[in-house]
Amino acid sequence: MSPLIVTAALLRKDSRILITKRPADKQQGGFWEFPGGKLQSNERPQQALQRELREELDLEVEVGAIFEVVYHRYDWGPVLILVYECHPLSEVIRNLEVDDHRWLSLEQLPEYDLLAADQPIVDKLLRQGPYKDSSAAEISS
Repeated sequence: MSPLIVTAALLRKDSRILITKRPADKQQGGFWEFPGGKLQSNERPQQALQRELREELDLEVEVGAIFEVVYHRYDWGPVLILVYECHPLSEVIRNLEVDDHRWLSLEQLPEYDLLAADQPIVDKLLRQGPYKDSSAAEISS
């Protein structure tokens, strides 16, 4: 069985990372996840991610480099997650197709019930430690 290909966004703001809560009436409802969704047959992964974030959160993003690729097998089948670093182009998030969202510090991530497939992403983030924005200018005195 071929894996379901999905995209996920790693969105960071002020040393915090965005996660969203799946709607209770959806598969794996109530779990938290990195926002994103299924790739449609006519889309590039970056396009799918932009579309999904627009549909779920009314959020426009700039899609950057790939952060991680995760293969996970659920009872219902395998999933391949393409995780991209993303930059939000707006401060406003609306919960259109998610139950909730949170901006969390690295230390808070393990406190939330994330999807099993997202755990390797959390593990990598924790191994890397605090995020340092390479685009920010360093100030020396």
